Amino acid sequence: MTTGTDLPWHARPMGHILFNPETAQTGLSTVEAARRLEVYGPNRLIETPPVAPLTLLLREFRSFLVLILLAAAILLFAVGAVDGESGQYVDATLILLIVVFNGALGFVQNYRAQRGIEALKRLSAPIATYLRDGRVVTGDTSALTPGDVVLLEEGDRVAADGRLIEAYDLRVDESGLTGESLPTAKQLGLLDLTTNLAERSNMVYMSTVVLRGRAKFVVTATGMATEVGKIAAEIQSVEVRPTAFQLEIDTLGKRITTMIALLIAVIVVLQVAVSGFTLLETFVSAVALAVAAIPEGLPVVLTLALAFGTRRMLDRHALVRSLPFVEIVGGADVICTDKTGTITEGRMSLRLLDQADGRVESIASISGESRFLDENGSPVDQSENLALLASGLCNNATYDSVNGLRGDPTETALLEGAIAAGVDLGTYSRVHEIPFNSERKMMSVVVQRDGRAFVFAKGAPEVLVPRCSGISRDGGVVSLTPDGREDLLAKNGELAAQALRMLALAYKELPASHDWAANANGPDQAPAQEENSPLEQDLVFLGLAGISDPPRAEVASAVQVAHSAGIRIVMITGDNRATALAVAHDVGLEGGCLEGRDLENMDTAELDRAVRECGIFARAEPRHKLRILRSLQEQGHVVVMTGDGVNDAPALKGADVGIAMGIRGTEVAKDASGMVLMDDNFATILAAVEEGRRIFANIKKFVNYLLIGNFAEVLVVLVASLFGYLPITAVQILWINLVTDSGPAVALGIDPAAPGIMQEPPRHGGVITRGMYALILSIGVVKAGIILGSFFLGVYFYDLQTAQTMTFTAFVIQEYLRLGVIRYQERSPLLSNGWLVGAVAVSLGLQLVLVYSPVGAFLDLTPLGVAQWLILLGGLAFGIVTALTITNQVIKRVGPI
Repeated sequence: MTTGTDLPWHARPMGHILFNPETAQTGLSTVEAARRLEVYGPNRLIETPPVAPLTLLLREFRSFLVLILLAAAILLFAVGAVDGESGQYVDATLILLIVVFNGALGFVQNYRAQRGIEALKRLSAPIATYLRDGRVVTGDTSALTPGDVVLLEEGDRVAADGRLIEAYDLRVDESGLTGESLPTAKQLGLLDLTTNLAERSNMVYMSTVVLRGRAKFVVTATGMATEVGKIAAEIQSVEVRPTAFQLEIDTLGKRITTMIALLIAVIVVLQVAVSGFTLLETFVSAVALAVAAIPEGLPVVLTLALAFGTRRMLDRHALVRSLPFVEIVGGADVICTDKTGTITEGRMSLRLLDQADGRVESIASISGESRFLDENGSPVDQSENLALLASGLCNNATYDSVNGLRGDPTETALLEGAIAAGVDLGTYSRVHEIPFNSERKMMSVVVQRDGRAFVFAKGAPEVLVPRCSGISRDGGVVSLTPDGREDLLAKNGELAAQALRMLALAYKELPASHDWAANANGPDQAPAQEENSPLEQDLVFLGLAGISDPPRAEVASAVQVAHSAGIRIVMITGDNRATALAVAHDVGLEGGCLEGRDLENMDTAELDRAVRECGIFARAEPRHKLRILRSLQEQGHVVVMTGDGVNDAPALKGADVGIAMGIRGTEVAKDASGMVLMDDNFATILAAVEEGRRIFANIKKFVNYLLIGNFAEVLVVLVASLFGYLPITAVQILWINLVTDSGPAVALGIDPAAPGIMQEPPRHGGVITRGMYALILSIGVVKAGIILGSFFLGVYFYDLQTAQTMTFTAFVIQEYLRLGVIRYQERSPLLSNGWLVGAVAVSLGLQLVLVYSPVGAFLDLTPLGVAQWLILLGGLAFGIVTALTITNQVIKRVGPI
C-alpha cells in the first residue's frame, strides 16, 4: 500500500510535505534549517570546472602523429650522441620546436574558446526571498534546504524545486526545463501520480522564471536532487564517441609507425648482411628513413587549417569550443533541431486579426520592420483599429526604450502589435481592472479619455464571445445573433488548428453618469477581484487575435539549402503536436509526426523505423531526445543536435556535434556543447556545415599533397641505401617537410570553397579513401623513380654532394608539380588561391637562395649548373604527363580521391 510519503511530490497531500502546519507562515527555524543543511548539503549544482590550462596544453600532445615526432626527436638525439655530429642535434631540436609550436597553437585556440564560453554565461545574483524564524529574509540560494518556504514575485528565478502552497495568477517560463514554449499556468491542488513533468502545475522547479503573479512554495529538493540537478548528473553518464576524423588520424599515425618499423628492419638486415655497413652507418640511414617517413608538417598544417576554420566560423556567428568540431560538422547528414528560438524567433508575436470587416495579417515588431496586410496582401493602416487598441490597453505588459518589452509573452505580443501599428495608447488612463485568472480565462480594464469611460476585454473566445451582444462592423455596431456566435467560435477553431493561440477582443462604452473617479483602482492599488461583473456583459465583439512564435524569416530558405546538401532535418520539441506540425509546415520540414510517449514502448527495430520515417517529434522529453539520437548514430548517421535548455544537455553532449544557443542557451547547455551559435540562428548551422565541408575538402588536398611526398622520400632513401648511398640527408628532408611543403599545405588549407559544395551529398568516406591510397602508391612510385634517376645521374656524372643537391631540388620542384595536379584534380584554376601562389613563390625563392648562396653549406648543398637543371626539368616534364594520366585512371578505375 502506497503511503503519502512514498508518493512523488506533486501527488502528495500537503500534510506530508510541510514540516508542520505552521511552517507555511513562519518557515523553518534557524536551528532546524542548519540541521537539514547538514543532511542535504548546500543548494548548489555540482558544475564541471573549466579545464585547467595545463591540462588543455597536455591534451595537444596526445595525437599519435605528435608522439611519432617526439620519438623521432629522441632517435636523432641518440644518433648525435653516438656519432658526435651536431647536425643531428639541430634536426632533433627542429622537430621539438614543431611539436611545441603545434601544441601551443591548439592550446591557444581551445583556451580562447573556453574563455569565450565563460564570457557568454549570463551572471545572475544567486539570491532568494524566504521565511526564517517567522521573518522574511533575503539570502544566498545555497542556504535553502528542503522544508524552507520561499516567496516568488514576477521576474524571480526559482531557486529550488518545490510544491506550491499559495499562488496568485502565477505564470512560469519552464521552456529551459521542459521545452514548452508557452508560459505554464500554476495552481494549487493534488495531481495524478503519472502526471508528466511539463504538466505538474502545482510544482515549481529550479532555474525556471516567474513571468507573472506571485507565489509561496515549500522546498522539496535542492542541489543535485532537483530536476535540473538530475539532468546535470545524467550529462556525466553520457558516453562521448571518438570522432571518425580523430580515429583516422590516429590510425594514420599507427600505420606510419608500422611502416617505419618494417622498413628499418629491412634496411638493418640488408645493409649489415649484404652491403657490409657498420651498425652506426646503418643506424644513421635508418634514422634518415624514419625522418623521411614522418610527415612532420602534417600536425601543424592540420591544426592551422582547423584554427583558421574556427576563425571563419566565428565570423559567421558560430563559436567552436574544440578544434575537431570544425571538421566534424562538415560531415553531418542529420540535424536534430529544437523549435523554440532556433527555427522560430523564440518570442510570441501577433500574427493576425480576424474581424467582421476582414482579416489582417501582421508582422509586428517594435525594433524592426512592421507590416499589416489585408487579405489581398496590400499594406493597410491600423492605427485606428479598435481591436489593436483593446490589445494594447487591456494589457499589463510594459515597454520602454531601455528594457524593451517586459511581461507575459502573450501580453507583450499584443502590446507590440498595438505599438507597431501606431495606436494611440497614451491618451487613455486606466481606472479599474478585473484581472485574468485560470478560472475566468479573461481580463477587463476600464479606461477613461476626455471624460468618456470604456471597458476593454480580452480572453478565451469560448468565454468572451458569449458575453458579447454586438459586433463591430463597417465602423458601427450590429447585433450578434446566436448563429453569429457559433460562426465566430467555428472560425476560432479553424485558426487554432493552425497552431495559433487565439484570444477574443471586445469593448463597450460606459454611461457618463458613473463616477469612476470615486472608485478608482489605479496602478498603485491591487486589481479588483470581481466575478460575473456587469462590466463584462453586453460587450461589442471586436475580433480574434492570433498569436504564435513565428518562424525565423531565413529558416525556410536554410531548410532548402539543407535538403540540397543531402542533410535531413529532424525537429524535436517539447511543444504539442499541432504547434510542431504547423511550424514544420511553415518552414518546409517533411515527415510524419510522433509524440515522445509514442516511443516509450518501442523496441530497437521499431524505434529505428520510426526515426527513419518521422521528421517531427512533439512532447519530447530529454530521454526521448537521447533515444532518437542514439538510434540515428547506430544507423550510421553523423548527427548535429541543437538545444538551449537544461533538458537538452545530455543529448548535446552525446551528439557528434552539440550546438547550444548563445543568447537563449543555459549555462548547462553551453557547457555540454561543442559549438555555440552566437545569434541563435538556424541558418548559422548551415553556414557552419558549409565551412566544415570546405575545411574537410582542404584537409584532403594537403594530406594528399604531403603523404605522396613523404612516401616518395621513403622509397628514394630505401632504394638508394640498398646501393650504399644516402641520397638526401635528414636535415634536407626536414627542410622539405617543414619549409617547402608546409607553406603551400597551409595555403591549401584555406582554399576557398568549391562552387556547389552545398549541392553535394554528405561525405561517407574518410580523409584517405581507396582512391587516395592508390594515388599515393602509384604517383609516389613514379615520383621516387624520377628523383632516383636524377640522383644516380648526378652520382655517375658528378659527385655525391651534387647528386644530393639534385635530389633535394628534384623533390622541391616535384612538389610544385603535385600542387598543379591537385588543382587540376579539383577543377580549380591554378591562380585562384593567392596565398598558394605566394607560398610557392616564397618557397621557390628560398630554394634558389639555398642552392646559390653560402647558406646552402649548412644543408650540405652545392650550386647546380645548366646541365643539372636540364636533367631536373626533363624529369619534371615526364612527371606532369605521368601524374595527370595516373590521376585520371585512379578516379576512373578505383573511385573518388
